[in-house]
Amino acid sequence: MVKIISRENRQLVLVIAIIVGAIVLSRMLGATRTLPQAISNSVGLPVTATELKKGAYPVQIRSTGRVIPRGTVSITPQVSGRVVWVSDHLFGGGYLVRNEVLFRVEAADYENDVARERAAVAKAQTDLALERAEADAAVAEWRGLNPAVEPPPLVSRVPQIAQADAEVAAAKARLAQAELNLSRTHYRLPFDGRVIASTLEPGAYILAGQSYGEIYNQDSLEIVLSLAQADLPWLRRPDEVDVDIINFNAPDDESGVESDRKSIGGKILRMGAILDDATRFQQVVIKPVGDGNLLPGMLVEVVLRSSPVADTWKVPASAVQSGQVIWQVDESATLRRVEPQIIATLSDSVIVRLPVNTDSVLVVDAPISGVIDGAKVVVLDSQDKPRRE
Repeated sequence: MVKIISRENRQLVLVIAIIVGAIVLSRMLGATRTLPQAISNSVGLPVTATELKKGAYPVQIRSTGRVIPRGTVSITPQVSGRVVWVSDHLFGGGYLVRNEVLFRVEAADYENDVARERAAVAKAQTDLALERAEADAAVAEWRGLNPAVEPPPLVSRVPQIAQADAEVAAAKARLAQAELNLSRTHYRLPFDGRVIASTLEPGAYILAGQSYGEIYNQDSLEIVLSLAQADLPWLRRPDEVDVDIINFNAPDDESGVESDRKSIGGKILRMGAILDDATRFQQVVIKPVGDGNLLPGMLVEVVLRSSPVADTWKVPASAVQSGQVIWQVDESATLRRVEPQIIATLSDSVIVRLPVNTDSVLVVDAPISGVIDGAKVVVLDSQDKPRRE
C-alpha cells in the first residue's frame, strides 16, 4: 500500500497550518484593538503655559554705559609767585570742596600793591578836592567882577575837575585790581571735585597762566550709552523716561547686604547728533542724580523705562515661537495660532499687541514644534503634572 502522507508532506502541512493560524490570530486581534484609538482621542501634547494680562506696560531698555566727565579743569594760577602752602587734598585722587583754599602764593608783593594803590586813590581824591576848591574861588571872583555873566568853563575849571575825577576813577580801578590779585594768592575753585593730577609743592615758583595739574567737577560726570535705532523712539520724550543707574562697584552696607546706594536715579541730558560709522548706534548721554560713588572710566548698567504703552501684553521671550507666533491655549485645551504685533523686544520678554478680545490669555511658554492649529494639549503645572482645564 502506498503511503499518502510522506514525511516531506507532513512538514509542508505543518508550515501551512502555522501560517494560517497566524493570519487568523492577527485578524482577531485587529478586530478587537480599540484602545489606541481611544488614547489618541483623549491624550494631548503635554506643554507648560503662562497666563498673560492685558494692560499698559513700559518699554524697558538695558544698556551698559561708561562714566566720563564732561570736561576737566586745569590747575592754573592767575598770579605768579612762590607757593607757601598746599592743601593735603591737592594731590591725585583728592576730594575738593567748593571754594576750599587749595594752595597759597606768597602775598607780600600783592599786599604792597594794594597799599600803594590805596595811597594813589587818596592822592587822586585830594587832587579832585583841590580842583573843586580852586574852581569855587575862581567862580566867586568872576561873579564879583561880572555879576550878570555866567563864568566860562575855564574859569570854573570844568576840564581840570573832569581830569581829576577821571584820575580818581583810574586809581580806584587799579586798587580793585590789586585787591583782586591779592585774593588770587589763595587759589579756590567754585565746585566740588576730585584731583586727577597735581605737580604743586611748597616752595615752587609758579607763573600765572601755566597749568600745574588737572581736576574734574563732580557734577560734570555723565554716562554715555550707545543704543540701537529701534530703541530710540521710546526716548523721544526724555522727561517721561525713568532712569536707574546700577553701580555694581558701590560698597555694601555693614551687614554685607547689597546697599541701595548701588542704584541711583538719572535723567537724559542729550542725544548724539550723528550715528557711529561702525555700529550705526546713537549716543545717549545720561546725567546721574545723586551720589553713586561714580568714577570716570567706570562701567555701569543703565535701565531706561518709557511711559506705559496702553493695550499691550508682556510676553516671555520663550513664548515667542519660530516664525514670530504665539500658541494660545483656549478653554478646551486646544492650541490657537496667534500672530502678535511686536512693539518692543526686551532682554527677557516682548511687549506686543495681540488680536484677541479678552483681557487674559493662556499661552505656551516654551518652544514646541510639529504642532498645528487645533491640536489638543495637556497643560502641566509647576510639578509637571497634568492640570485640569
